[in-house]
Amino acid sequence: MTNMNKRLVGTLMAFAVAGLGLTACERAEDHAATAKQPEANAPTVQQPKENPPAVKKLEELTLDCWNGVTLKLKLIPAGEFMMGSPENETERSKDEGPQHRVKISKPFFMGVYLVTQVQYQSVMDNKPSHFKGDDNLPVEQVSWYDAVEFCKRLSARTGQMVRLPTEAEWEYACRAGTTTPFNTGETISTDQANYNGHFTYGSGSKGESPQTTLAVGSFASNSFGLYDMHGNVWEWCQDWYGSYAAGDAVDPIGPAKGMSMCLGPARVLRGGSWADYPRRCRSACRRWDDPFGVFNPCFGFRVVCEPKP
Repeated sequence: MTNMNKRLVGTLMAFAVAGLGLTACERAEDHAATAKQPEANAPTVQQPKENPPAVKKLEELTLDCWNGVTLKLKLIPAGEFMMGSPENETERSKDEGPQHRVKISKPFFMGVYLVTQVQYQSVMDNKPSHFKGDDNLPVEQVSWYDAVEFCKRLSARTGQMVRLPTEAEWEYACRAGTTTPFNTGETISTDQANYNGHFTYGSGSKGESPQTTLAVGSFASNSFGLYDMHGNVWEWCQDWYGSYAAGDAVDPIGPAKGMSMCLGPARVLRGGSWADYPRRCRSACRRWDDPFGVFNPCFGFRVVCEPKP
């Protein structure tokens, strides 16, 4: 074989080897690509979706009265309770019965405190109260109509639906799960509320009697976080005064018209005041009065607000 022929054979053999190497590489790549493809009937594995962040339930609401003055409310859960007092409750009145089961079907916000003098002034632009000296004293000497007008103006100012509590909402919030005469138990003391401490209830003892209103929040709250549900000032409710309807009820709003009393149809007040015997500060105790009455330094109020959807 000549040298030229040897070089030709060598060249051909080199091309053949290169071709074999290329084919092997292509086959390796094809195999890798094939391995990456899922089988036609293979199940698709879905990655678990992350749960959306939990929406924090609004437990409190703060309303802007005006010029930095605010009003704080607490969310009261829906629930059921026995409204009124049992027949064997000490010093009860007949209008507290018959005791009946009431369902409060929706949560609502209720003022943590009685409406104060500074809050009232910031909305109504006047200070009608008899007792002076501290802006955090509860407003008093207000009629039912004054309280309703306050709610209307605060609603317009804040865009919330502010109103007086129904009598059922008030007692439910006052009891806060208790069934005793007071949310403090079978009796009450002047270390727990502002009332006429010269008198006692049940096994209670006599105590201090300031004979004036005290700043809101001066005593411990009930288990719903509400202050002064017993004593300090009576609280206007939304309802007309009348006898309880027979049987169980869901979200009762009271009678369609008020029972005619000394001065005509009356509205309901609850809670007792600084001037009252402790029996009148009980959770079930009811008072009625002329909705136009304005000169009583024992009459005040607190508000409720319906949660927005």
